[in-house]
Amino acid sequence: MLIDMKTIYFAFFLGHLIGCINSHVIELDHSFLEQRNEGMWLVEFYAPWCGHCKKLEPIYRQVADTLQKHPVRVAKLDCTRFSSVASAFDVSGFPTIKFINGDKVYTHRGERSEEDIVEFVKKASGPPVRNMASIGKFNEGKQEHKDGAFFLYIGDGNVESDLYKKYSSIAERMAAQAYFYSGTEKTLPMDVTTTKFPTVLVFKDQTWFEYSATDATFSSLEQWINSERFRGFPLVSGGNINDMAETGKSLVMIVINPDDREKSDLTHRVKDVGQTMASKYREIFHRDFQFLWMTDVETVNSITMAFLTTPVILVLNTQTHNFYFPDFEVKDITIDKMSDFLSRIRDGKIQPLGGTGFLQRLKRIFYDLFTTVISIWQSSRWLFLLMFGLPTAVVSIVCYSICCMEGGDDIAEDDSDLEEEGEERFTSGEISQETENLQTSKPFHEKAD
Repeated sequence: MLIDMKTIYFAFFLGHLIGCINSHVIELDHSFLEQRNEGMWLVEFYAPWCGHCKKLEPIYRQVADTLQKHPVRVAKLDCTRFSSVASAFDVSGFPTIKFINGDKVYTHRGERSEEDIVEFVKKASGPPVRNMASIGKFNEGKQEHKDGAFFLYIGDGNVESDLYKKYSSIAERMAAQAYFYSGTEKTLPMDVTTTKFPTVLVFKDQTWFEYSATDATFSSLEQWINSERFRGFPLVSGGNINDMAETGKSLVMIVINPDDREKSDLTHRVKDVGQTMASKYREIFHRDFQFLWMTDVETVNSITMAFLTTPVILVLNTQTHNFYFPDFEVKDITIDKMSDFLSRIRDGKIQPLGGTGFLQRLKRIFYDLFTTVISIWQSSRWLFLLMFGLPTAVVSIVCYSICCMEGGDDIAEDDSDLEEEGEERFTSGEISQETENLQTSKPFHEKAD
């Protein structure tokens, strides 16, 4: 039996060693500042004590395995040991994932899943503007991005045109956030028409939209591209909220629980309203609101610092961190009520909640502390008892001991006082007086006579 246990331990150690050897994640040090120009890098900036970093570790190894044949090198850097390198790349939180190609640096702001990180690398590692030279290539691109969006510049191939220069410059800055293509009129199928030439189009939601500003300034084109890079009503996770917030729009968040069969009818009705608002009412609300749906109620709980039950409708102002709940019951939702609700938010006729004031920051501290305690309890009872039960027991014992010691001192002091009083009583001449009284008193039998 002893031999078997040794074999098991050896096999476990060997498997762990092989896993470390086969890992395609490069461990970086301070020399990376000199190596950064040697090709393309995907770097995770982490801290050994960070729980989120530990959770990301197996996912990041999968990313490295997936990108094994890709020219990008997957690496990580311990920011507690090489803080100067982390500062050079403006790392302010852990984990932070960046794509680095010489002087070009892009930060991953999406979900920390293998799919999202690999997609981030594909966007960032390709040319800022990809060539789409034929209808065949267009159809391939449309199929590839059927669940997302992509931009297409249509011109005569003149890279010196003013619009193309602006377009390519924006594409270089936002290469990790969207796909950018360029082509000619021959690239478009017959059913896609434009109102001007050259122009910029976005394809998403089985249709297309054209950049229509009469004065095509750099800022207006950049703002249009930034606001159009998401589908009208996408499914998102908590990690994508930060990326969506960069559009500057208020987020209309519809949170549902698809597994709740008792509310399935209400869930479908609420989701259908969101889809209708995003598509049929696009001209009215698209400039100010980004619609989305999600199944992660914990995200809206964190935003509102409350414990909500699905379905939930929440409008979040990403600039002020204010949020709004509908002034009607979710079960009574209609297109008209939702439209009126959003219109009054836009016109400033509804009192906002949340914000960044002192009371909200104080509330955030207590909420984070409470949720941390709850998460520890749910994940491990033993860890909870070790972190909170044991210290509480020790403090209780210490306090009890102190109280008992103070009580014992009081009793001792009382006994001492009594002894001192007794000594004073019997040393102050009272003993002599008692003796004298006994001597002068008659015997009991004499008194009886």
